[in-house]
Amino acid sequence: MKKEILALTMALAASALSFNAAQAAAPAVGIPNPMVAYDDVAAAKAAAGFTPLYLPSLSGYHVSQVWVIGGDLIDIEYTADGQIATKFRLRTARCTELLNDDISGIYGVKWEKKSLDDLEVSIAQVPAKSKVYPDGYAAHWRHGNMLFSVSADYIGQPEFMHLLKNGLVEMSKIYF
Repeated sequence: MKKEILALTMALAASALSFNAAQAAAPAVGIPNPMVAYDDVAAAKAAAGFTPLYLPSLSGYHVSQVWVIGGDLIDIEYTADGQIATKFRLRTARCTELLNDDISGIYGVKWEKKSLDDLEVSIAQVPAKSKVYPDGYAAHWRHGNMLFSVSADYIGQPEFMHLLKNGLVEMSKIYF
């Protein structure tokens, strides 16, 4: 009887070991996430190999999250100081690495082209997720060999256009 119990115990242990080995060798399923989070803009810059367009903290916005997408696009999320609901995303990429000038990630909206500071900028109103909230806005443009986009939630059109024209578009012309 002891030999049978010992044999049964050894058989169970062997099957458990082979089951764990089979689980460990299972290949990954699906596509890896192309978004890699970074602690700050400097780390994302080092990973992507270029400097993104960004706002200094004195602008009234602070960086809340930073990602590099696919190794060639830097995505920075900002939050308005004192207004945690007001957020916007600022994206920068080299246009030599992408086939499309629109890096906004915003789909299903009507883009209108406007000239801001002698640059052609596509601007769209983005419907809010709920009627309780105001609509958002988005824009994308190209300058030199760089692509830029900004999208914002819970922001009025005058503030968005001021941020776009007197901040982001102007800085993209100066620094890129």
